Amino acid sequence: MAPRMKIMFRQLLILFQRFLRMLGMAPEPPVIEGVFPDCRADLYESMDIRPWYRNCIRNNPVTSDCFVVEVVWYKERNGVQHEFLRFNIISPDKEHTSVLLADRSGSAHNQNKDATRATDASVPTNMVAGPATPQDPIASPLTQPESAVIGSASPDVADSASSSADESSPPTGTVTKTNGKTKQLDRRSSGISSMSHSLCRGARDGVSFAVQNSKAGGQLETECGKARRVCTLTFPERRPSANELGTLLCVTSELEPYTINGTQCYWFCGTVFEALKSIFGGVEHDIANNRKGTTHGVRLVPRKNSGVEAKNNYEIARAALAQEIEQKRRAERQREEERQREREEHRAAQERARAAEEERQKAEERARARRRQTRSFCKN
Repeated sequence: MAPRMKIMFRQLLILFQRFLRMLGMAPEPPVIEGVFPDCRADLYESMDIRPWYRNCIRNNPVTSDCFVVEVVWYKERNGVQHEFLRFNIISPDKEHTSVLLADRSGSAHNQNKDATRATDASVPTNMVAGPATPQDPIASPLTQPESAVIGSASPDVADSASSSADESSPPTGTVTKTNGKTKQLDRRSSGISSMSHSLCRGARDGVSFAVQNSKAGGQLETECGKARRVCTLTFPERRPSANELGTLLCVTSELEPYTINGTQCYWFCGTVFEALKSIFGGVEHDIANNRKGTTHGVRLVPRKNSGVEAKNNYEIARAALAQEIEQKRRAERQREEERQREREEHRAAQERARAAEEERQKAEERARARRRQTRSFCKN
């Protein structure tokens, strides 16, 4: 189906869903902070991963009832072919789906020319797509984070970002002849490797989310439509909850700083993907392995494998969270027991006061009876 037809069909579906909700024939999607924003919003929400997890997800029990049904690994078609992950999350009533995109980019890069996403460090911000909107200096999900650095690194690296090589390109280290001149492709990787430490900086790891069949969700669908599917992941054994997903994204974000030659968007997607497979028994579909972590089919640098480390940190974080929740439950039980004791003591005090009042009234009645008897005896 042509892209324009897909967009038109999606818009018609959104209008139809709104019409059904207006007539009361379709339920309203829930509003769950960090996962299901208001479906009537025109703009999707975007946040950095760590404040999103800590402020919206970690201590929100409702997110444990929202489950990830599918993960899609996307690669952009142009530039350095930035990669990002899409998570389809169903609501607790299993009637609605939220789209959540997650990715990593260098904190100093500009955003995608096709979308403007202002991001606050702790507060979700509504976002809008449109080329007429002024650009934000903070990189967003779906940006091409390495393009500026690669372009300034070396001519060979810049060539690789704009070349049209595909999976048939020679592997790194092979020699090709063009117009009698020899060019080694491994110069591309060496140009980046020489900057390994100088390009280490803070990462902008972010999420963007919206209800699927909404205007804001349509914007995220459009962003996904511009990219190419690398592979998908499903969970036949146990689906991760949005709360568990938030933990994994957060610990992955904290694992490594952004580096152009190892822990960039390719590393982030690969780490989260492998950890999900290991922790929840995810099964890959539509695999195109030679496209992961490559730029136009050429793997410029090896991608660091941190899936095991992310899994270990995830398990530590979940254990700490479970312990914290248990401590809160115990503290709440203790407070409830104290309140119950106070209520019982208050009732007992009221019973004692009532009994004392009844005894006082009986004593007064006996005293009046004795006085009446005394007056009667004196008269006789």
